[in-house]
Amino acid sequence: MIFLIIIAAFWVLITNFLPQKEPELVYLNETQIETILEEPYSIAINTYDQIKLDVQKGDVLNITIEVLEGGPIDFFILEEDRVEMLIDAIEGRTNRFESYDRGKGLNITYKKTQFIIVNNKDWYLFLNNYGHVQDGARPRSRVYVRVDIKKIAYHETNGFTMPS
Repeated sequence: MIFLIIIAAFWVLITNFLPQKEPELVYLNETQIETILEEPYSIAINTYDQIKLDVQKGDVLNITIEVLEGGPIDFFILEEDRVEMLIDAIEGRTNRFESYDRGKGLNITYKKTQFIIVNNKDWYLFLNNYGHVQDGARPRSRVYVRVDIKKIAYHETNGFTMPS
């Protein structure tokens, strides 16, 4: 019994005092790059659209949003609970929501960014032609948008690789 206590104490000391391995970014080769979303979208004036993304924690995404026709728009990459907060904000039920700096574009006609999925919740691309976002686009007409999202890498954590 004492032997088990000594082993458990030793294990706690090792896991708490040895430096943790920093997650490493593992880039996929050309044949492994996965298209998450590659679609044109039409968004009517004063509307928004949310598109569920097939992603998991650790995925590294290359995101390109390009307005093909119409005025600028806003976009966000968000978890489901933040999408609900955003909808409440743009529809006037609250005046606050949280977004990720690298996972958004305000008042854009073209933006390319990279984003890392930070948890295993449901994730969405939110395209906003509704307005009502501080520093965001003001809707003028229907907008035609090209969306290209590719998984280009994943984070390797604690010596174990993320499943793909």
